[in-house]
Parts: sequence; C-alpha cells; structure tokens
Amino acid sequence: MFDELKDIPRAWNKALRSRSFRNQLIISMLVMTAGSFYNFHYLREWQARQGIEINDYVLIFLQPHDFSVPIFFIEYCTILLVIAFTLPYPDRFVKGLQILTITILARTWCVYLLPLEPPKDMLFLHDPLADLLLHSRTVLVTKDLFFSGHISVLSVLVLISSNKYVKCIAIVATVLVGVMIIWQHVHYSIDILFAPIVAFVSYKLVLFAHKESRYGLNLHRNNQSIETGEPEVN
Repeated sequence: MFDELKDIPRAWNKALRSRSFRNQLIISMLVMTAGSFYNFHYLREWQARQGIEINDYVLIFLQPHDFSVPIFFIEYCTILLVIAFTLPYPDRFVKGLQILTITILARTWCVYLLPLEPPKDMLFLHDPLADLLLHSRTVLVTKDLFFSGHISVLSVLVLISSNKYVKCIAIVATVLVGVMIIWQHVHYSIDILFAPIVAFVSYKLVLFAHKESRYGLNLHRNNQSIETGEPEVN
C-alpha cells in the first residue's frame, strides 16, 4: 500500500518536464484559488439575504449534538491521506484540482439560486479553516447550505482515490461526516444528499474534457485510469 509513495519524486520529476502538465498545474491551482475566494466573498455577502426554511423530517428525529471536533478530525485526516496517495499520480492530482474547482463554483451558484435559512436548532460547526478564510469579524456564515461543502469535498476525494483501501476510507469518512453534520443540524438532509451528485457530474465533465481535447496528462508508469481503473495508454 505504501510502496507507491516512493514513486512521488520520480513521478513529479517526469511530469514537470511536460509543458502541458506545467501549464495545467499552474492554471488549475490559480483558478481553484480564485474560485475559492470568489466563493468565500459571496457567501459572506449573501448571509444577509432572507432564505427559505425547510421542514426536514430527518432533523425532527435527531436531537442536535455538537460533532465539530470529530468532523474536523475525520475530514482533514482524509484530505491529507488522499492527497498523499494521489501525489504518485500527477495527472490524477491535476484532474482532482479541476474537479474540485468546478464543484466549488457550482456550490457558489447553488447557494445563490436557492437561499435557505439554517435549521432553527442548528449547532454552529466550528472549523478552523473556515474560521480563518470564510467567516469575518462581522459576519458568521451559516446560510451556505445547498449543497454541503464538506461532503462535496469528501466526495471528490472518493472519486480521485486510486488505492482501493484509501477509497474505502474516504467513503466511510464521507458517510460518517454526513451523518454527523445532519445530526448537528448544520445542514438539511437534501444538502448532504445532493453534494455527491454535483461532485460526480464535475468529475465526469473533467474526464470528458481531457478525453476530447487530449491534454496529454497520462504521465505515470503502469498507473490506473481515473475513470476505468485500467492502465492508461500514453
């Protein structure tokens, strides 16, 4: 399982010799960063809007409980784990950045198009990264509801994972975090259920774009295709 991590320096040394790869890596990182700050900015702006409150029958049966610590621990450990096992495959890593960027932009527009009020008995989810980048001294964002950012990120991690054990861990993490977020009444159940769908559509869009335009990101030795699990043809 850990042997593939030894290939990281060799894989990136080979990948960075490709101008196409270098361009896509830089552009993907810049666009994802810009998209994230675009998302953060407008989520703060839209916090003042009046939204719709949903009568969620799932939340009625769950007494809210604060799971902020386990949610943070499980999510960020999963992020680090998947990144570590994706780094031996630079092409997969870049495609993952692109999938995540589309998902972030889709979430921004979904929040705009469907303004929601948070559940009345919501317990605020304390996330150090969100505290640093999303919330401000004057605005505490709680209306970024449809769809869940935490679950969409975890869903992208599931989709880009190549190692079957890491993929299983990411799936379990997604389910656990989803249950805890609903239990904490941070999101409505529809916010959780819709997130993997958007992540999957973003994943398919990126795969289609690469297949149609032949971007030349199939760089690694005897590695598995992000889509089929079969060796890629360079």
